[in-house]
Amino acid sequence: MAKVVPFKAVHYNTSRFGQDVTRFAAPPYDVIDRPAEKALKDDRLNIAHITLGDQGDSYATAAKRLRTWLHDEVLVQDDGEAFYLYEQTFKGPDGRPVVRTGVVGLVRLEEFSKGVILPHERTIPKHKADRLELMKAVGGYTEQVFMLYDDPSGGVERLLQELRRREELLRFVDTDGVHHRIVRVGETRMVERISSLLAPLRLLIADGHHRYETALKYRAMRREAEGEDGERPYDFIMATLVGFGNPGLVILPTHRLVRGLEEERLAGLRGRLSEEFELTDLAGPAELVDALGRARSDAFGVWLPAKGSATLAVAKRTPEDPLCGLSVQVLQERVLKGMLGYTQDMLDGKVGIEYVKGTEASVAAMATGEHQACFFVRPPSADQVMEVASSGEKMPQKSTYFFPKIWSGTLLYLF
Repeated sequence: MAKVVPFKAVHYNTSRFGQDVTRFAAPPYDVIDRPAEKALKDDRLNIAHITLGDQGDSYATAAKRLRTWLHDEVLVQDDGEAFYLYEQTFKGPDGRPVVRTGVVGLVRLEEFSKGVILPHERTIPKHKADRLELMKAVGGYTEQVFMLYDDPSGGVERLLQELRRREELLRFVDTDGVHHRIVRVGETRMVERISSLLAPLRLLIADGHHRYETALKYRAMRREAEGEDGERPYDFIMATLVGFGNPGLVILPTHRLVRGLEEERLAGLRGRLSEEFELTDLAGPAELVDALGRARSDAFGVWLPAKGSATLAVAKRTPEDPLCGLSVQVLQERVLKGMLGYTQDMLDGKVGIEYVKGTEASVAAMATGEHQACFFVRPPSADQVMEVASSGEKMPQKSTYFFPKIWSGTLLYLF
């Protein structure tokens, strides 16, 4: 169903800089805050100068800088087409070492209506506009989309385990202590084998919905302007593909912290919750998160530090719809919108709400006193993500946080 092909990747010049690209690598553009951006850009050759641009006309500046790097051979392009193995070694939620292995290639763009490539989260228009301007300026992809595939036979995974023994093309260690390795696979026999194994599979976008939808729009613009038939370079997007069964596939929660609510709404929240949910009081946030981890997938936690309350909420009726069985969906539709007065525009624009990755960061953010309540959610499982996507529905934004992220500064695809 999906068409996945090899390509001539652009990457940092290993003859000049060596295999370790730690100084050049950066997280995905949408998770870099101002302090991190400044730190990354202290190195004049860091990829953040391209993915985020600089002051003024950032898109034109990024494109000019990219052309200069290519001319000066800071970046070079491989001579032949290849697939690339992307391996990440990190500590899992239980503290044990975990390895996630994927294959990087070009995926032919397909409209979602065809059911070949599935989304699972809502997107925000203004974020797509930003990526479109960058794509138009640089003429290609400076970051990879993260996709998942379901391979019951395990053929792809077995091949990747064989290939990971090879020497890496690139490597680096990120700020979370994750070890990244890129291995080039260019032999014709191996390339054909990877393509044939991936060909019958359906793909799901794990991370990079905005970039994928931007790529669809860019393709439509180019086709309309050029009127060309047949496959063109812009018909493909660069992606890292990881199997659903990979032991390194980890999804972490993104909790919701709220502020600016009328005190009357908060005061009446417990009463309204008790009408629809079974409530269990816990000693504090640590106990609440522990109980949430053992609860049903639609459960969520409510922590009100000012009131000294930490409460687990589980719906009185078990939902039948896959989407309504998710913690983030229940919280958004029945509580944030239904009880606290949030609108979709407010949630999209982060008006009175902050999305925070992980429990420790959420507790630390609450300690500042800037937020009134913290809603802890359960992360969906990979199977639930696929079930929702296959049903044609979409989860709320910030429903999934796949860890670790696919970092920038390894491979680029330029037209």
